[in-house]
Amino acid sequence: MEGSGRGGVEAGVRPPADAWASSGSGGDLGADNLLGLALRSHGGLERWAQFSRFTASASITGDIWRMKGVAGLLDDVVLEGEIRDQRMIITPYPKSGQYSTWEPLRQTIETARGVVLHERLHPAASFIGQVRQTPWDDFHAAYFASEANWNYFVAPFIFARGDFLAEEIGPWREHGEEWRRLLVTYPEGIVAHCRQQTYYFDDGGLLRRLDYSVDILGGGPAVHYPSEYREFDGIMVPTRRMVYVRNPDGSPQLDSVSIAIEVGDVSFS
Repeated sequence: MEGSGRGGVEAGVRPPADAWASSGSGGDLGADNLLGLALRSHGGLERWAQFSRFTASASITGDIWRMKGVAGLLDDVVLEGEIRDQRMIITPYPKSGQYSTWEPLRQTIETARGVVLHERLHPAASFIGQVRQTPWDDFHAAYFASEANWNYFVAPFIFARGDFLAEEIGPWREHGEEWRRLLVTYPEGIVAHCRQQTYYFDDGGLLRRLDYSVDILGGGPAVHYPSEYREFDGIMVPTRRMVYVRNPDGSPQLDSVSIAIEVGDVSFS
């Protein structure tokens, strides 16, 4: 059936018009506030507010894709996402001349001309009953990659929305450094790995680690390390992300890389 092309994905959940006006931490983003420091260090809310989209070239690999039977699908792709709505396009996917679209309630695989080849409605329901070893199809892999990378690109700026709760908790020592931690509670209207995630920031306010569990993988605990920051259009972006299984003591299981993301060029517009 005919699709409406790359700009024609139906609207997802849109935040209220004033959702970015204040922080869920009470609106105090001053010098001593950890969220305020993180926002300024990653480019600032004023700069972020100028943009509505991001585009990034990326290679997304790791053991999770091999385990799920979809290795190689995301080795060399372009991610195009909207900043204020949960929408993502991955090109090429799952093969040359095609792309995938994702939003929480609908996925498609389309030709380069926007002809819809396949569609899945309410795609999150397709993960019900799966375990970590359950094989994935093209839609499963695109859903996970889209949801994950959309959330990675909009953090920490999205935490300034009024429907997020971000509160500083005790510090953490790792690699001879002390990192400040932000416990973030996501609103129900945002699709994410899980409802509560912990973000770790260095003295300069850059994100160094995040902890979460992945609900669609059965709640498995993960530890995620962003690194190799570069500035694109005034926004600081980590160009390498490494994700490992998290041990009960918080340490990573370094013998296996669950997900590796290498980012090339990035643009915001």
